[in-house]
Amino acid sequence: MTDADIAHALLAARDQCRVTMPPTQREDEFGLDGAYRVAAALDRRLHERGYRRAGWKVGFTNKAIWPRLGLEEPILAPVYDRTLRAAGPVAAVSLGGFCAPRLEVEVVFGVESAAHPREEQGPTRPTWAALGFEIVDCHYPDWRLTPVDSVADFGLHGALIVGPRFERTEACFEACIDRLDRLDVRLLRDDRPVVRGRGRDVLGHPLAALDFVPRLRPRFDEPAATAATAVVSTGTMISPEPITPGERWRAEAEGVSLPGLELVLTD
Repeated sequence: MTDADIAHALLAARDQCRVTMPPTQREDEFGLDGAYRVAAALDRRLHERGYRRAGWKVGFTNKAIWPRLGLEEPILAPVYDRTLRAAGPVAAVSLGGFCAPRLEVEVVFGVESAAHPREEQGPTRPTWAALGFEIVDCHYPDWRLTPVDSVADFGLHGALIVGPRFERTEACFEACIDRLDRLDVRLLRDDRPVVRGRGRDVLGHPLAALDFVPRLRPRFDEPAATAATAVVSTGTMISPEPITPGERWRAEAEGVSLPGLELVLTD
């Protein structure tokens, strides 16, 4: 089966809200390079439909799970203008069109999209930070997949809901950013605590995710993100939680002054 065939099957699964066989089960030799070729082909197809890149998601950023998954670095996938939502303290999102959605809680940064970090310039610094919900979606049966399969399946990206922003112009912004490894988040469903997460579980510090964007971005064709400031979602701090319409989810930050975010799920 060719990369084009795999891309066609995954796009059809997305369009029809159904599952398909993972590429690693279709082709014994299907690896990460092939997965990124499929991801780039799907990116081109979405671009032809009018989708425009608004930024990037960095995935599999918990180093503790890399050895058993055979990973040596995170994965990268585009975020689009049609999958991005800038929200206030409360956002309502329809789950219509998702196949098997789950919810992640992430630190999201705004980064000048023209920035290309070099050692002599020092690391990229964000222009704003926020808590965000990423709705991840899987088009394989029962979420049975490998990281390679994840890359091919749109990086599992379904939607990114960004909460109120903490801007660089605000007092103590830099100190807040530097302390994100001390961030603790609490996730509640219908006002009942579900799980907690930590900023340090994202590559040791969420800022570290920014280094992988210019490293992995060449896997995708240009054009780059069109917005003056690109969003970068740095990876989940919790295990992805299954979600259904009618639920209310809330993320609360402790240890760092990031505004919380509430999500109302509809049909």
